[in-house]
Amino acid sequence: MNYIYLHGFCSSENSYKGSYFRDKMGDRGVKLHTPDLNGENFEHLTISSQLEIVRRLAGEVSGDITMMGSSMGAYLSALFAEEEKRVKQLVLIAPAFQFATRYLNRLETEVLERWERKRYIELYHYGYKDIRKLHIGILEDARPYDATQLRRNLPTLLMHGLNDETVPYQLSIDYLSEHPQSRLLLLPSDHQLTDSVEVLWQNAAQFLEIV
Repeated sequence: MNYIYLHGFCSSENSYKGSYFRDKMGDRGVKLHTPDLNGENFEHLTISSQLEIVRRLAGEVSGDITMMGSSMGAYLSALFAEEEKRVKQLVLIAPAFQFATRYLNRLETEVLERWERKRYIELYHYGYKDIRKLHIGILEDARPYDATQLRRNLPTLLMHGLNDETVPYQLSIDYLSEHPQSRLLLLPSDHQLTDSVEVLWQNAAQFLEIV
């Protein structure tokens, strides 16, 4: 089994949760791939560009795949599982389903209008630890993915914070209701879930039968 962990939006391959999981799995002799989804040019990041990075990595390994991820990385994991039949199970942490719709709803009107006019917005990138520009193409590219139906019913562990103000945990409940092989753990935490990382790991390790 190959294990791939995808970091979230404005994060990196050295994200806190990804690094924690990578170290824990490494202690047990299991390799966890943690690709950098930012690519060579973060300014033009899209859902499609990130999926292409995952495809390239998957093409370098043989055998079945377990996809894991946090926030946008969890959403990308679910999307990738739809096209890659070698994916046999999923671990989705606060999955950021319906990215474009939710992101648009969170933006103030004047911010969106300025983004559309200038074509770029400035965001704090937690992986780079500074301000970076992002092209509006990410929303234009993401809209069709919002309409993608996640049809594959795979063994899936979802973990979500009850106090998540970025991605409502109801989205994980909705996924659970449509995928009978899924299970959901709701935790008294926020979107980052950094205060629950050991709980995340313990439940993921049990689900994946990594001891």
